[in-house]
Amino acid sequence: MSDEMLQLTQADFVVPADTPRWQSRALLVGIAGVVFCLIAAYADLDQFLRGYLIAYMFCIGLTLGCLALLMLQYLSGGLWGLSIRRILEAAAKCLPLMFVLFLPILILRNHLYAWMSDPAMTHGNSWYLTQTKWISRWILYFVIWGFLAYTLCKRGDRQDAPKAAGTVPRFQGLCGIGLILYALSISFASVDWVMSLDPHWGSTIYGLIFLAGEGLSALCFSIIILTWLTGYSPYKYIIKPTQFHDLGKLTLAFVMLFAYFSFSQWLIIWSGNLPDEIGWYLHRIRGGWGYIILGIIVLHFAFPFALLLSRERKRSGIRLIGLAILILFMRLVDIYWYVVPNFRDAKLFSVWYLAAPIGLCGLWLANFFYNFRQRPLLPLYEPQIDSLLHQGSGHGH
Repeated sequence: MSDEMLQLTQADFVVPADTPRWQSRALLVGIAGVVFCLIAAYADLDQFLRGYLIAYMFCIGLTLGCLALLMLQYLSGGLWGLSIRRILEAAAKCLPLMFVLFLPILILRNHLYAWMSDPAMTHGNSWYLTQTKWISRWILYFVIWGFLAYTLCKRGDRQDAPKAAGTVPRFQGLCGIGLILYALSISFASVDWVMSLDPHWGSTIYGLIFLAGEGLSALCFSIIILTWLTGYSPYKYIIKPTQFHDLGKLTLAFVMLFAYFSFSQWLIIWSGNLPDEIGWYLHRIRGGWGYIILGIIVLHFAFPFALLLSRERKRSGIRLIGLAILILFMRLVDIYWYVVPNFRDAKLFSVWYLAAPIGLCGLWLANFFYNFRQRPLLPLYEPQIDSLLHQGSGHGH
């Protein structure tokens, strides 16, 4: 790419002028949500904390899902992720916020995890489920995630400097190891933070369900932001249907992967015919909970799967954005279905469940837009940027 072209792209690749307005709106929603959270905590602390855990798992899933996709893009080298790299980096930089937002769960953990007040409940899991080990693993998870996010984003910054022109960033080794560490850490984290709500029940595929859900959340969020960006110059000229087609195909793959892991867990437990394990499902398919799981099957898998089979739909951001919003909403519903039925006094619905999702999602979006504003829309000296600018191809070389 010539120096003249680089000068042109440096002048053109700035975030949309109304990004600060979106940041302010998200922050206002977050502040209103925090006030709602305080009211909810005062009115019904237990119900509020369940909603808080649901919201936290959703937001940390968005953050880590984007981090995982960022590593996958560096590892594969395809152009499918180049157009959303800044989106992924801005989301990954929300990790410090997620560390802080975990503190209410840490401080009030005895209200969520009954085994912390009564260690006898852990039975044969006492070697793993202790408060000291639980807190130590929480710190370890964020050390791993923070190192990966900081290293990748720091190296990504270098691709905005002219001295990076013509050099190929070699992140494959780091990202290969990083993806393994991510898969292991999120598997253990999902056990610590969600599965341990019921210390008597266990599943070896549990972590993979959350892993697939996080990747799906990240893809849907990226589609929404990328579609928004195509309303502005220069993205409306650069982003072609092939970019959305690639993201649509990946979304379809993750929809199927999530369904496969979820069905495999149910099939293995049901075929094993073990009363303790089957009881976990029986509780979640009876009464009103049965309608929730039916909605998850239809709206989290069957409906998106059928629509994403269409090639034309996958090539249009406008046609994908509604589906992406639906899937993100169903991610919240799915986490809700995993969390709330663990409690004996669980209500099918409580208005206090809404406080934390409003507050945390607002704060997360405000942090995301702040991070997004700090850098150009594209890594200007990335070796593959010329292919994206001039060919609009969604495929790597």
